[in-house]
Amino acid sequence: MSGGIRLGRPLGVPLVADGSVFILVALFAVAVLVDLSTADVSGSSAARGGVAAGAGLLVILSILVHELSHVVMAKRRGLPVRSTRLYMFGGYSVIAGEPSALDEFEVAAVGPIVSIGLGGVFAAAAWFAGDVSLVGRAAWLLMIANVAIGLFNLIPGFPLDGARVLRGVLTTDIRDRVAATRLVTSVGRVVGWATIGAGLVLFVRRQPYGVFLIAGGWFLAQTATSSGRREELSAAFDGVTVADVMRSTPEAVSGDWTVSTLLNLHALGPDLRSLPVEVDGRIVGVIGQDEIDTVAPSRWPSARVKSLMVKIGPTDVVESEEPLETLLLRPDRADLRAVVEREGEVVGIVDPSALDGALGSS
Repeated sequence: MSGGIRLGRPLGVPLVADGSVFILVALFAVAVLVDLSTADVSGSSAARGGVAAGAGLLVILSILVHELSHVVMAKRRGLPVRSTRLYMFGGYSVIAGEPSALDEFEVAAVGPIVSIGLGGVFAAAAWFAGDVSLVGRAAWLLMIANVAIGLFNLIPGFPLDGARVLRGVLTTDIRDRVAATRLVTSVGRVVGWATIGAGLVLFVRRQPYGVFLIAGGWFLAQTATSSGRREELSAAFDGVTVADVMRSTPEAVSGDWTVSTLLNLHALGPDLRSLPVEVDGRIVGVIGQDEIDTVAPSRWPSARVKSLMVKIGPTDVVESEEPLETLLLRPDRADLRAVVEREGEVVGIVDPSALDGALGSS
């Protein structure tokens, strides 16, 4: 998993925290500090700052507990978990294999339930500490945050838990997992645009929090499509390896080549299919017709491949026998391209055209 901060292997599963988690910690700590400074609670400025910082850390711990609950439930259902990544309002676990409808429902539902349960724990702590104390006030805000995380994750749009809960309900003997995924993706888009509409109405009525609904709705509408596509491919290709769908390629092309050289050697007809790019002996990018089209033909004799390529990270170079599902569920890549190696040698590439061809023949 590229990017983020590695947090070890709790429960035997590699865990990475996305940068957005730490943004949430900082924002929540600031929000708590502002609230404590304006509320009628006793305590010094140093005490307020310490409690606010502690509340920020408890938020990230709450998100961690939320996501680990998915891991625990998946393992209880006999489903191997390959990796987990934490985001601002939850996380994402790559679970191998195709779970039954009941398995998916239970694994997805446990996260929001745990978050809402944590809200209850913090509510009890606030009651015991008293709402006029610093700790009690912070606990009350943590209750609100956890309940909000739980409810937000119940929205039926990928990549949120609610989408998988709904897919578990919709998957039946007459509707397979792929068809259910397509239906849930459509529902997520509708919910996203409806949220945008509600935000616009509030904004026109001079309600400033309508901006948050617009932003949240836009996020849902966009991610419902991209994440839903990955989920659809994952459901269709369960048990398939990268080698089964890759398109064989020649050796990686040099990043120092000009575009003209590249097209002369590798173009098929009017288009260039995606190819891996090598610089100083390392695979560092991919290039295809979309990248070529960003420069005018008059510049092809001078433009270098490495200046046009899409850079890739470690998770975008995969072994040929790796389960395709792991590749498709990468949360940090949207274009679905990856370079395939076997015993250290480049042997192929996975791109949307290869996936669409395999999907059409499945």
